[in-house]
Amino acid sequence: MLTSRKILIVEEHRDLLDLLGEALGLLGWETFLAESGQEAMVELERDLPSVVFLDLGTPLMSSIELVDGLKAHPVYKDIPILAAGGYSGDLIRKLCLAAGCDDFISKPLGFAELEMRLNSLWFSERRKIICAGEPVNLASNGWKPSARGGGRRKVA
Repeated sequence: MLTSRKILIVEEHRDLLDLLGEALGLLGWETFLAESGQEAMVELERDLPSVVFLDLGTPLMSSIELVDGLKAHPVYKDIPILAAGGYSGDLIRKLCLAAGCDDFISKPLGFAELEMRLNSLWFSERRKIICAGEPVNLASNGWKPSARGGGRRKVA
């Protein structure tokens, strides 16, 4: 079960890799760093991250090869992947999603947006884990289906 925020950062430029590691560490993430897809696979064997931040220009093993490997692996397949690159536009986002990434962010990175997207992926994955467990009894928390359907409302 994911109890802490762990991130594997895969970035080919060492200075940006170190900067991302420090910045996300200050935001409460436990960081693991890799300069290539091959290094990322080694890091994955050491510890299981909550999220993978993947630069699209990683050397030695292409980003798409890494995504394919993660999504095909029974242990890694559910780890959310945030792809990043110096591209913008809806087309590159759609291509990343079609390749198996869960989100895309354009470089240069804005740290507020990066933090928001990483938190969104992390909370989304935690929600899947929680929902896969015991059924949640919403009525015990004061919630019941809306009379109009489609929503929930607080019971007075």
